[in-house]
Amino acid sequence: MCKSITEYRINKKGAECFRTRDLEACREKLRELDARRPGVYTMQSRSCLLDRHGVMDSKYNGEPNWSIWR
Repeated sequence: MCKSITEYRINKKGAECFRTRDLEACREKLRELDARRPGVYTMQSRSCLLDRHGVMDSKYNGEPNWSIWR
């Protein structure tokens, strides 16, 4: 079974406001932002597979091979 690591981000009007790997922290920040400055915020996620040693899958140039933001 393959493991993966996931990143989460919050956007407002196409601008990134916050990024983390902790889902609960992202949800808490989303509530905080919405209470402080109401608006239309979107939360997205992306993931990267890990090999059996816990190393992130990488592209030919060494950068992590992240999926697209969903």
